[in-house]
Amino acid sequence: MSRLNLRAAFALGLASPISAQQIFTNRVSEIGAFDRSIEVLASRLEAAEISPVTDRRVPRWNVLVYYGVGGIGKTTLSTELERRFMSQDERAAVRVDFAESAVPDVESYVLRLRAGLGHLARRWPAFDLALCAYWERAHPGRPLEEFINGDSMLSRTSQAIGLPEQITGTIAEVIGVLPGVGEVTHRVGSLLYNKAAKAIANHRTLKRCELLGELLEADADVETLSYFPYLLAWDLDRLPEPHPRAAVFLDTYENAGGRHHRDFERFLQRSVFLMPNVLFVITGRNRIDWADVDELDFPGPERWPGLHADNRGEEPRQHLVGYLSADDADDYLRSAMVRDDTPVMDAAIRERIVAAGSGLPLYLDLAVTRYLDLLARGRMPTAEDFGQPLRTVAARVLRDLGQHERELLRTAALLDTFDLGMLGAGCPATPDAALRTFKDRSFLEVDPAWPWPYSLHQVLREALREADVDLADSWSSRERAEVADRLTAHLGQVCTAAAARGDRNTEVAAFRQALLLCAYTDRFPYWLVDAAQRLLLSGRWNHFPDFPQPQTAASALLLGLRGARERRSGQLEQAIAATEQALALQPEEDRLRHFLLLHHAHALRVAGRYAHAAEHYLTLTTTGANGFATEAGYWLADYRFLVGDFGAALASLDALGEQHEELMGEILRLRGHVYRVNALFANAESVYRRALALARDSANFGAEGKALTDLIQTLAWQRPREALRLLPDAQRINETISNQIELVKLHAATAVALVNQARYDEAEQEIARGLTLTIDCGYPGGEIWCWSARAYSSAVRASEDEHATATAHLTQITATLGGNRFWGQIAAWWNPSGNGAAFGDIDWIDGTDATRRRWTAIIPREGRPR
Repeated sequence: MSRLNLRAAFALGLASPISAQQIFTNRVSEIGAFDRSIEVLASRLEAAEISPVTDRRVPRWNVLVYYGVGGIGKTTLSTELERRFMSQDERAAVRVDFAESAVPDVESYVLRLRAGLGHLARRWPAFDLALCAYWERAHPGRPLEEFINGDSMLSRTSQAIGLPEQITGTIAEVIGVLPGVGEVTHRVGSLLYNKAAKAIANHRTLKRCELLGELLEADADVETLSYFPYLLAWDLDRLPEPHPRAAVFLDTYENAGGRHHRDFERFLQRSVFLMPNVLFVITGRNRIDWADVDELDFPGPERWPGLHADNRGEEPRQHLVGYLSADDADDYLRSAMVRDDTPVMDAAIRERIVAAGSGLPLYLDLAVTRYLDLLARGRMPTAEDFGQPLRTVAARVLRDLGQHERELLRTAALLDTFDLGMLGAGCPATPDAALRTFKDRSFLEVDPAWPWPYSLHQVLREALREADVDLADSWSSRERAEVADRLTAHLGQVCTAAAARGDRNTEVAAFRQALLLCAYTDRFPYWLVDAAQRLLLSGRWNHFPDFPQPQTAASALLLGLRGARERRSGQLEQAIAATEQALALQPEEDRLRHFLLLHHAHALRVAGRYAHAAEHYLTLTTTGANGFATEAGYWLADYRFLVGDFGAALASLDALGEQHEELMGEILRLRGHVYRVNALFANAESVYRRALALARDSANFGAEGKALTDLIQTLAWQRPREALRLLPDAQRINETISNQIELVKLHAATAVALVNQARYDEAEQEIARGLTLTIDCGYPGGEIWCWSARAYSSAVRASEDEHATATAHLTQITATLGGNRFWGQIAAWWNPSGNGAAFGDIDWIDGTDATRRRWTAIIPREGRPR
């Protein structure tokens, strides 16, 4: 029973002769384009001599796009097309709505694809084999079921087909092992990785799967996983004829990424390109620009001819979803309520609604709701009851509610999504009965997959905000502010509780919702700064929105968050500019201002402007800085490390004492840095392992990636095999969170480990990759790591000219940056002739001679690899 059916049944009574239904307006051209796209894609696949799944040079004709303004009916269109598609047998559909509070990550997205396609067949051998091998390496000891159950939408689609059981059955067929379901990604994963090559060679189908072996051998990270849709497409291609059809519906696509930060969209586009035998139906507010830009992996009109602006006729292509024609709008109203197959609304009422609604489906929905409300009150609607502008309709919706429900609707209009508890927190005097009645109102949209299931359509929400200014009981500015304060306090409690139990989705959703509320009301609770810092320290800088409003505290915080995100991504000039812009807004709140100054200093430090950054850290320590003084004190210790004052750096760290777990991890890591550059590798390894354990115990993904990198950098000098064994985990984590800086360090550390195994050509390739990434992300400090590795390689190979060049370049870089000069000294000590120069202004922990002996002793003798 549709929502309006229920509304009519409860409002009018079951004995009423009126049948009200939620109908889909027959958008003839859009439906025709969809039907034609299915036919065209099928004929193209059947006519291809070589499947486009394996022939990746051919253009892709598998993307159908509908775009248009909010409230125009795109989501309704998408769900109707899915219903039509699934009305035939041998079809499978996958739906991903990016209006969910948290955008799914790559792992969730790929598993949703697999779960959706699982309706077509129980066995997907190439994909399931690769998935199990990936999961055991990427998440050792963590069952796949645990991950699935943590994502409500994924859990639902998985349960519908028994995804773990399907994968178990596939693995049993491929390698002849039948584990319990709970072991499918643990015991079986390790068996698979060891037996994969044999399994592929012995399986008559898998041995023909191009690139399966490469994907199994590749690093177990999200970059590799993002290519797994190719395996799904390959398995789909080999299902028995008649070939089943599959479609993926990506709704509210504008929320999947921005024009300036497109990491997740890159993964999405890759999946579309690699699955040319699946129709992707994308609905959103904007045209898809894949044929016009170079930022993504597969750009250009030659790859996406259907998406090019010049394509006006060949399907599938892009369609602007316009407002309904007058005839279509009238058909909608005629069909929405009928009595004995006759429209309930008379022609005069329909005419006024159609003229006022200008073809906006949301307006028509509100008119039907208004008509039902009048009938339920025992009054026969007249033409004069309709035809007002949307703002007036929204005002009428408010007036038609009782006092308590009016307060609830005004509160709901302040929020993106909500539950009854949140509304109750905003309106504490509202009785429970009013809450129960309000949740059944037809203007509410419901999606149980969201952290909070209820919402108002965005267009209606904006109209309500605009309308609620001159009504008899409109909120005053004070009343609105008081409600906003209660809501943000409630969201703060939700955010803190979610963080304590490790519920990332709810924590991020609560923070985003509060930030949006503050941008609208210009209120700013203190807890937002603490939550922002907590989310940044835990490596979740990719989850923040990009919608600053001018001249507000919320805008300043958003700019600061953008700066932190760009810094972590290696876009250092953008990071500096964003934090400078935030500070220029001159926020009054001290804690926010100190937060911005801290992250501005961080951006300057990473960009190599060490002294300038140190000035800001000193300012924060001397002013007290509301809790940031301690962290600034840590970074002053870091500055003392960078300039080679190692004794003072350790003394500063000792003075900090025990701190909260995030800062304690940083303190341990900096202590490890001091030991490492003094060639006290055992000491460094010990504190890095403590930092790694702390990061894992506190589920701090970002800190775990950094601690693994540090550990690899230490082990590379003396235990290269162990360093290389840890490398895949470190790469996976840092790639997942787009931490380009740590990835540069990993390239350099890998090169050192390879040199110690006499794999000099491979080492040089890693150095070259690190230098390229350094340039791409604007991280000048990355040159120090890479040229240090090059100087070491030349010393081990006893190439004096190369060593002299590398040492000179390294000395010049460190002099320019004003930090890390000790690496120039270390490189000089490696001089193959033994004539390395001495720098006199570095405070080595136990003196220059002892440190020099340790650094020169690491050179492998007689070229023997370790």
